[in-house]
Amino acid sequence: MDSPGRSSLLQEFTTQQNENAFLRAFSFSTTQLPVDSASDVELADRVIMMDEIGFIFQLMEREQKVGSKSGNLEKWITNYVVRRGVKQIQNTRDLLKSYVGLSLVNNFGHRVFISPRDPDLLVSVVVYRVPPKTRAFRAARFKKNRNGGFVHILRDVDYFEIVHHFVTPAELTDYFGFRRDILISWDPAATAVSEAALIGQYLLEDYSSAPDERFESASRSRGGPTACEFSFVLDSLATTIASQEGEYADTDSYEVLAELARLARYELRALKQQVRLALEAVRGNRFELPYRIASVRTGAGFLVLPVTTEFHDRALDALRSLSLASKYELDLERQIGIGMWRNSEFVDIEWMFLNGRNLPDPDLDERLAHNYPFRRASEQRLPPIFV
Repeated sequence: MDSPGRSSLLQEFTTQQNENAFLRAFSFSTTQLPVDSASDVELADRVIMMDEIGFIFQLMEREQKVGSKSGNLEKWITNYVVRRGVKQIQNTRDLLKSYVGLSLVNNFGHRVFISPRDPDLLVSVVVYRVPPKTRAFRAARFKKNRNGGFVHILRDVDYFEIVHHFVTPAELTDYFGFRRDILISWDPAATAVSEAALIGQYLLEDYSSAPDERFESASRSRGGPTACEFSFVLDSLATTIASQEGEYADTDSYEVLAELARLARYELRALKQQVRLALEAVRGNRFELPYRIASVRTGAGFLVLPVTTEFHDRALDALRSLSLASKYELDLERQIGIGMWRNSEFVDIEWMFLNGRNLPDPDLDERLAHNYPFRRASEQRLPPIFV
């Protein structure tokens, strides 16, 4: 039982997920999974699923009244956290294999249709909590099964440190992939360093060195995951989604969120820079051509359009026409338009999602040739993105 005034691990985990627009949209309780009424298997607590990205989470909490001697804790972690937690994750993975598609309600209260990816490829994580002021103890940081399955074992403080740095599901997937490889390659050396040191090593993009506590400083010096400008933009999208009543929400908003969720760290860094520049232009009521990036990896483009007060009335038309032109010119299957303009004291943000093949359009070719609306001199190619 938890001490008075102290929230449980499940409560804090759920709160953290609800503060992250991506996890709020694509995270689901396993209590929603259809099961055979005769089945009595224990499942993990949560799953995160969106197309090619997915996670299984199991949460384990040590009761306050139980003794906290290091020997007892080590036995609890071995027998309960690792063995039982890994078994619940495997049960969940086996159940997901039996589905062709799922209809689940997310934390926004909207019903989402999902076609699960190969369950064997889902990132598996057990997060555990021990009472505060617990004596130092030894604990496994992963479990690798004979069949090749890998399960991350994390103390709660380490998990919350990870999600503080990595916001998008793609970022989380990439970090957990790095963590798996480093733990397998350097164990037991990796068990001697903190999670913050592993995070710092990843942020420094040092994938070949042995784990070392000296990397921990990088996790602190590089700060949090998002600049306030990008947080503001992401919060606006979450607000748009949350404001939609009814069981079924506007799919375009979820498509935009899914494209953002697929961005890797270097792509997100580029987009954050474009958003910052656009917001500075809007706040200064300064005309700027639209900013663009396109991910070769995902096949999606992003156009950020700052609009001055003079053109406020034509902002939506401009956002659509420029998004269409950018999609066509770069021959992208999917294009996200982000329009920004000042409305009194606040900055309004409008989102647009375009999807589909680009058919030949001689008229648009001619307009682009004679009145090119995008940047030329500032263009640069940063593999694998176009800026």
